[in-house]
Amino acid sequence: MELMKELNYVLEFTQVYRSESDKYLREAKCLKLQTPNILVPLVEDDLIAGRMQHHWVGFSPQYGGLYTYFFHNDKVEEALKELEGTLEPEYEQRVREAYDFWQQEKTVRHLQDRYLETEDELMGVGFRDPGIGNAGCRLAGTTVDLDKLVRLGLPGLREEIDSYAQKEPENTFYPALQMTVDTIADACAAYEKQALEMLEKTGKEHFSRMAQALHNIQAQRPQTFLEGLQLMWVYSMISDLMNYGRMDVYLGDLYVQDRDSGRLTEEEAIDLLTSMYRHMLRVYKIHDSRVIIGGRGRRNEKNADELALVIMEVSRRFKEVVPQLTMRYYHGMDERLYDKALKVNAEGTTFPIIYSDETNIPAVQKVYGVTEEEAERYLPFGCGEYVMEGLSLGTPNNGINLLKALEVTLHRGMDLYWNMRIGEDTGALEEMDTFEKLWDAYSRQLEPVVRHAALYKKLNYDVAGEQAGYLHISLLMDDCIARGKGILNGGVRYENASSEIFGIISASDSFTAIRKLVYDDHVFTLPQLVKMLDCDFEGYEKERRILLNAPKYGNDNDYADEMAVRVFDHIAQMTIRAGQEVGLHRYNIVSVNNSMSAECGVYCLASACGRHKGAPMSNGNGASIGADQNGITSLLNSMSKIDPSEHVGVIHNIRFTKEMMKNSYEKVKAVLRTFYENGGVQTNLAVVGREDLENAMKTPERYQNLIIRVGGFSARFVELDPVIQNEILLRTTYES
Repeated sequence: MELMKELNYVLEFTQVYRSESDKYLREAKCLKLQTPNILVPLVEDDLIAGRMQHHWVGFSPQYGGLYTYFFHNDKVEEALKELEGTLEPEYEQRVREAYDFWQQEKTVRHLQDRYLETEDELMGVGFRDPGIGNAGCRLAGTTVDLDKLVRLGLPGLREEIDSYAQKEPENTFYPALQMTVDTIADACAAYEKQALEMLEKTGKEHFSRMAQALHNIQAQRPQTFLEGLQLMWVYSMISDLMNYGRMDVYLGDLYVQDRDSGRLTEEEAIDLLTSMYRHMLRVYKIHDSRVIIGGRGRRNEKNADELALVIMEVSRRFKEVVPQLTMRYYHGMDERLYDKALKVNAEGTTFPIIYSDETNIPAVQKVYGVTEEEAERYLPFGCGEYVMEGLSLGTPNNGINLLKALEVTLHRGMDLYWNMRIGEDTGALEEMDTFEKLWDAYSRQLEPVVRHAALYKKLNYDVAGEQAGYLHISLLMDDCIARGKGILNGGVRYENASSEIFGIISASDSFTAIRKLVYDDHVFTLPQLVKMLDCDFEGYEKERRILLNAPKYGNDNDYADEMAVRVFDHIAQMTIRAGQEVGLHRYNIVSVNNSMSAECGVYCLASACGRHKGAPMSNGNGASIGADQNGITSLLNSMSKIDPSEHVGVIHNIRFTKEMMKNSYEKVKAVLRTFYENGGVQTNLAVVGREDLENAMKTPERYQNLIIRVGGFSARFVELDPVIQNEILLRTTYES
């Protein structure tokens, strides 16, 4: 019976956990038990082995939004209820004891307790809770050195661990790492056995090749493209790795070697990569699943480029919401890659997302205080936050809503949506008789929230580090083996973090309107303006049009753009200071917004930019919805004015019609190239017309395959919440 299997596993995992006090050895033993139990059997169309499904208790960096040691209360409660009267009293008692044990021992409980011991509860624990800022817990911001995994293989990793273990024989980190390598080999062995069984059952020859590859990588470094891909995927799957790094680098040499020797055709490579893409789709981590191609600093640029072209072709054919294929552009790169990237986007894939190394490498070097060589290892992960491959953490686990901060400032610390006080009483509107007084009040609303978010972030790392070494990840982070420490125990080179900021441009456009119409031109008083906002412009349509016509970011208008830069710099510097205070190496903002720009907008009153109550906020660093009126060049010029060294990830959504991409392709190509080479950070390109979106909302059954870029992720348009659909519909579409 399936429920009994799950309960038995709960008891077994709990016993293993409780039997070992050393955190490294405890984790290694738990992984040894967990790994074979989470493997999902092969199916006939698998060309690459590797799927997993966690149970009700376990270990994971971020599985299901939980982190480190997790326990699903609801699943156990439901099982006990369903099995009531059928369990032996002694057995049921053991399950209930395990349940009680994990209420105190799961890592999220330790974090919550630590935070409440340290500060009062200012941060909400969910993004929809009342508040200017909200936070959760996870360890998402890691991109490991998969090139090292493929180059060394499991034997090479064992040798490296042994070489350091001999110097520190008492350090339990090293035997725990060796056990972790064993779990990878054991997973390969388990799938090798399954592949041979499937070969006998189906007679399909690809299972013979799979079994041989799985056999080989247990004892030697990968020698073929299939072996490299298989090792990378087994490791990623059992490690809950959600972002897959520079795939063209770590598999490029093997691909070209196999292709040139006649062992593998391009179509066969496409088939293998497609099988891996299907695995990623089954995992369905649409906010993660980054695969990176291109960029400076690749050790094997020529071979990597050959594979990058193949990877883009797979995305073109697969046309799904994952993986989030991302290309790093740089001046002088192989023109075939840039051309292929734009043409694949033109077919409506929303991939690859394009980042500019010309902008980002010097910016990362400055913002993180690292060398150029280290900065060349920057990679976007998740929704677009940066980490350095194998060198740094960068987990985003809090969000701060700048538009809500301004709204609360205008209401003396009250949130009228929830009808409750969530901030400081920063004074009456009449007292804010200069713009700088309003700005000062806004700053006083923000600062304590930013400080609490930084503290929560630091405690997130500290508590996780006390609980575990994150052995799978530590295995492939540059300094952990040499230092003999887990990533959160002093092993990682740079303990960075990031803070998600929502509504930056909505807030800046609102400040622009207030400054222009209240303080400069005296069209309204501040109390008059707030009265209009509180009644959602009912009876004030003429006044709303005046607000809408105020200068807006996205039009290359210096008055509006300077305000956007001020709002951005202000929250960026405030966040940096907060990170320094709590002891993070770097703590920086990101403006990636995923779907939260729409979802958080639901909880905001009308705003001075002319936006209605509950309407979506601006997404990332894009213009307020419909505000970019002067064409694509003006929009890109506004985007380029924000200092790229003030953040560690922003997104720019740009939508073209298919006709524009077809009829003006060379112009689009040139405009985007100029943007990438002159301060532009990145672009999320969507190639779809407004009419298609409108039709999809009317007859969704006819548009099941319409993929749209939301913000930090892509999705099937018809599956999105109507609030998000409407926000996407209202974005500007650039036509011929």
